[in-house]
Amino acid sequence: MGWLKQHLQESEQQDVGTLHKLGYKQELSRQLSMFHNFATTFSFLSPITGLTGTYAFLYTYGGPVSAIWGWCLVVCFNFMIGLILSEICSAYPTSGGVYYWAHKLGSPRTRNVLSFVCGWFNVLGQLGSSAGVAYTTAWLITDFIRLGTGGAAGAAAGVAISQPMLLAVYAAVLILIGLINTVTVRALGVVGEISIWWHVIGCTTFVIMLPAVAPTHQTAEWVFTTFAPDKAYTGIDSMPMLFILSLLGCQWAMVGYDAASHLTEETHAAAVSGPVSILATIGMGFLLGISFLLSVTFSIQDPANVLSVDNAVGGSNPVMGIAWDAFAARFGNGLGSLGLMTVPLLCSMFCGNACVTSTSRTLYAFSRDGAVPLSRWWSKVNPRFEAPVNAVWCVVLLCFILGLPMLHSYVAFAAITSIGVVGLYSSYLICISLRLLASEEDFPRGPFHLGRWSKLVAGIALTWACIAIIMFILPQVYPVTAASLNYAPVAVGLVLVVSLGWWFADARKWFTGPRKTVEEEEDGRVEAAKAVL
Repeated sequence: MGWLKQHLQESEQQDVGTLHKLGYKQELSRQLSMFHNFATTFSFLSPITGLTGTYAFLYTYGGPVSAIWGWCLVVCFNFMIGLILSEICSAYPTSGGVYYWAHKLGSPRTRNVLSFVCGWFNVLGQLGSSAGVAYTTAWLITDFIRLGTGGAAGAAAGVAISQPMLLAVYAAVLILIGLINTVTVRALGVVGEISIWWHVIGCTTFVIMLPAVAPTHQTAEWVFTTFAPDKAYTGIDSMPMLFILSLLGCQWAMVGYDAASHLTEETHAAAVSGPVSILATIGMGFLLGISFLLSVTFSIQDPANVLSVDNAVGGSNPVMGIAWDAFAARFGNGLGSLGLMTVPLLCSMFCGNACVTSTSRTLYAFSRDGAVPLSRWWSKVNPRFEAPVNAVWCVVLLCFILGLPMLHSYVAFAAITSIGVVGLYSSYLICISLRLLASEEDFPRGPFHLGRWSKLVAGIALTWACIAIIMFILPQVYPVTAASLNYAPVAVGLVLVVSLGWWFADARKWFTGPRKTVEEEEDGRVEAAKAVL
């Protein structure tokens, strides 16, 4: 802790000077502490939100093994990515995050185009993540309505939720999140504090109470060794392929920890707070995530009923269905489970708020450098709220557009989450590749550095990023039809074509990377990988 305290003090004294050295003047209000940064970043990650949304996917593509061991595997590889991103964040603590890093780490010949494409991928990925979380929140709310009015099955079935109704709830969730994000940065810090304590205390309550209420439990052998994918639903016979695809559910719940970097211009001691927040988020995320998965999986009353269309939630939300069955088996009525399910519901709301916060800051930073249509509008900082309010509402609108396919596609959620992961991981891949190619002499060390382990960690992180991208663009249900199409490759391909097309047609003539907002001496830009890229 002595190292951390010392570097926090040194970094805080140098915040404005470091930002000026990187080319920017202080425009955003620097009100967030390291804890606030961590709280907001962890809220973005929110493994409870992600795993609640993807538990059906995990159970369908592998069952307990995919949930428990898949989570452990995915977190290990993401910790490698977190380490290398933390190292870069410590050297370059700006709101631009990965796209700024791509420019600083690239060669003079390629840095502009790499920064441009990296920024577009990162914006797309964060939009997909924000939309996916809002979708999960809307989905939970509609299931609350259905269960609260009688459930999906039986003569007294509750309110039937149509796709247009789900879209309306989705829009309402986005508007509420937009309103919360319109307030001041100081208020967002308070929201972040409430969020982290809700995650910790609420999740602890959930993981203790659910098994305590459940009258029977699955055996440890079943939980840790059962691999039982639904081949009839997926149309896939290959067991290795099914396990690989099942990892998508875990990976979706372990993405977005780079959000810490997008808040560094609003955080004290940014060069230390950013890296610490990234790694603390992954570590805390693993602990809460594995606790949640074990609690839910051990509490299953009837494995055959988890995804059954005849259960209380119509097979749509297994976590809520498992909680309902446990309460019904104990008390004869499952309504008590709705109180317990407020934990993931509010977690998802906090998560959606953090996602829009981070995404709007990324859009603001990218617009500040002129790389987005109507940049002058999105890069404005509202003087009353000291926040990029225009960017916030742009994000809300784009998330709504991303959610429109839910009207016609039953795999819309999987596609939205795929867009989120592929977009973010594509931007990570660019930065990690450049860090791997950069010499240690040219890379400016920040307070947090991996030393001689940097290249090895970058190599492992790069490998996993490539694997994750491939996994998320594959079809997830066979045969592929209009209703089951994974449109993530279409969305990602469109962004790649548009960004590169715009680059070669026009942007290459004027986009020179991050625009400096202060006049200063040349700050020793990294000349890494000149001969390679």
